[in-house]
Amino acid sequence: MVSQLVSPVAVKDQHEVRYAEKVLITKEPCLSFSLDDMTGLREPGAYIVLDFGKEVCGGIRLITRIVDSGSATLRITLGESVAEACSDIGQKNATNHHSPRDFTALISNLSDLTFGQSGFRFARIELISGAGVWFRSVYAVNNLPWIEKEGTLTTDDELLNQIFDTAAYTLKLCCQNGYIWDGIKRDRLVWCGDLHPEIISSMYILGDNANVRNSLRILRKETKDGEWINRIPSYCAWWVVNLCDYCSFSGNEEFFQEGKQFARDILEKFDRETAEDGTIDFKTDSTNNPFFLDWPTAHTEDARIGTAVLIRYAAQKFLEFEECDAAARLVQKLRNYLDMPCKHKCVRAFQILAGRRHADDAAFLEAGGAKGISTFMAYYIFKANVIAGGKKSLEILKDYYGGMLQRGATTFWEDFNIEWLEGSGRIDEIPAEGVRDIHGDYGAFCYSGLRHSLCHGWSSGVLAFIVEEILGLRLADGGKTAYITPDMAGLKDMDASIPVSGGMLHIAIHDGEVKVDAPAEIQVILQSKNG
Repeated sequence: MVSQLVSPVAVKDQHEVRYAEKVLITKEPCLSFSLDDMTGLREPGAYIVLDFGKEVCGGIRLITRIVDSGSATLRITLGESVAEACSDIGQKNATNHHSPRDFTALISNLSDLTFGQSGFRFARIELISGAGVWFRSVYAVNNLPWIEKEGTLTTDDELLNQIFDTAAYTLKLCCQNGYIWDGIKRDRLVWCGDLHPEIISSMYILGDNANVRNSLRILRKETKDGEWINRIPSYCAWWVVNLCDYCSFSGNEEFFQEGKQFARDILEKFDRETAEDGTIDFKTDSTNNPFFLDWPTAHTEDARIGTAVLIRYAAQKFLEFEECDAAARLVQKLRNYLDMPCKHKCVRAFQILAGRRHADDAAFLEAGGAKGISTFMAYYIFKANVIAGGKKSLEILKDYYGGMLQRGATTFWEDFNIEWLEGSGRIDEIPAEGVRDIHGDYGAFCYSGLRHSLCHGWSSGVLAFIVEEILGLRLADGGKTAYITPDMAGLKDMDASIPVSGGMLHIAIHDGEVKVDAPAEIQVILQSKNG
């Protein structure tokens, strides 16, 4: 890991603070006897709210020159929005779940101390007891993965560049302690379904990395016989998809051999619990939500259809690697789900990914533009739309992810509905009277209100879509063959550097001309969109 110090960029609110603006002055991050440029909280009740300019994963470092009372107690409240940083526990569902973000801390005279470990952008520091606290500096400590070679992509569309970079930063923040967490404030877990967009995006910006292997291994090792991964049956199907896609990207045959029997066991279990007519009965399920694709479809008939086509999709993936009777039977047993009517775009997307081909599929997916898209399912909806012949994926993508950026996002969120934009304010502003709090007033299920995570790794899948469908890169043969089929969708320029075996794959597209610089062991095959 690499730790960065992030200085505050703005004071969002203050009360009884002396020289608040001086905390924004960059100084050497070391204690000094100097009395210059200090910021003071002089008596209990004084507070300052700081904006560090971007989401970080870590704690807050206080370099304190003077405490007149010798020691003092602070209340530190971290938030992914200003509203969250200024909330009390329980207010709009503000919590300390997974990573305490609202706590007290004891500081001393001439101290350099770091407190907390959460995902945040804003911090409210209040003096609770004691007197005369003077800070030399306040920093956010940002923990990021060490990256040997990092993928990049730029175009002549600045909004698209910002979306790509934000997705990449979101994913990197979630690569913590050797694993890929789903969230840095809440959901500091490896969730197997959520892991798939994280894996494919990480391969394009981090290359083959241990975070992926560690995450898949712990899911396998921590799941006992007879249990479902993460206690969700469909997440076992996701484990098969994750194994196959990671090994397809990386060419890591040893890792496939290590995990293939576990994958076979999963498929055989699904086969035993699926009747010949496709009826699924999870006899060994111990949850009250056995059919799960994503939260918007939870507890609906679409969840049952989506789970079935996901299992079929996983079986098809495994059959690309080797023969498996259980997988072949599942493909046949579950074929009727491809044509079942559904209400949600994500379910139709998986029907298409699993083999459905109907003339009206693109119209279904593009209806309402960005309505009906979630941050988890966006990648699959956009991919399916391309397969279905849709032409509006880039336009919808920019509307959807651009909406979060309009509201001040520096990372992409656990969920976002385009309808939330109407009448709402920015996350970097104190909610005003008559303006909806886009963080505290929205969300559902486990992410209601301020508990909602504004940095969630599963939302990074848009990065993989841009690489695969706009740049048009497909890696095959364990990453040894690079098929490049650009679909610029009105863009004129694109430059990309993608980590691959042996180094970096550089692709430059300018006014229709494609230039490629690849490591010697990579075979490059340029194709036109029309074949």
